[in-house]
Amino acid sequence: MKLATLQKMFSSDGTTINKNDESIKEYLNSMPAAANEAIRMLATSVAPVRKSEEVTKKKGKKMSVDCTDFSRFWRMEAPEVYHIQSGVPEAYAGCKFLAGKYLVFPESAEGTFECFYDAMPAEITLNTADTEKIDLPDEAVVLLPLYMASELYKDDDLSIATYYRNEFETALERLKMPVSGTDEFVNTTGWW
Repeated sequence: MKLATLQKMFSSDGTTINKNDESIKEYLNSMPAAANEAIRMLATSVAPVRKSEEVTKKKGKKMSVDCTDFSRFWRMEAPEVYHIQSGVPEAYAGCKFLAGKYLVFPESAEGTFECFYDAMPAEITLNTADTEKIDLPDEAVVLLPLYMASELYKDDDLSIATYYRNEFETALERLKMPVSGTDEFVNTTGWW
C-alpha cells in the first residue's frame, strides 16, 4: 500500500521503499492517518468488517449482552444470531437488539450462540508491519493508494491530488453498485 501510494505520487517504477530516503520520510510518516481515514470511510459505507463473538446462556432467565464489549464493535443492524448445536449453526430469531448495543436473549434460550456484527477495522500505525493484511475486502483495499495519494499530495500539487480523489470517489461509487440481479419485463398494458 505504501509503495503503490508513492508510485502514484512520484510515478516511480521502483519495487522497494527506502525508509531512510529524506524525500519520502514525511510522506511515510503521514500515511497511517490517511490510511485510517480511508479504511474507516470504506468500512462504514461499502465494505463492513464482519466479526462474530460466541456467548453462552443458561435456561431460566433473560440475558442481556453489551455488544460494545465485543472486539472493535461498531454496529449490529438487526440481530444475526446462530444457535450452535453439535458444531452446527442454526439461525436463531429469538433475540432483540436494543439501544444500539444490547442483545437480549429470552428466558427459553439455552446453549452457545454466535453473534455477528460489523466491526471497526484495526488501526494502522507507524509500527504496523508492511505485511499486515488490511481488514477490508480486496476490492476495497485497492482503493486505499488513491485516497492516500490524494491526501498526501494536496500541498505539493493540488490538481494531481484532486485527480486521485475524483478517481477514488468514482471507484467508491462502483463498489456501491449492486453486482448481480435479475430483471424482467412485465406486460402491464396488454397490447403486446
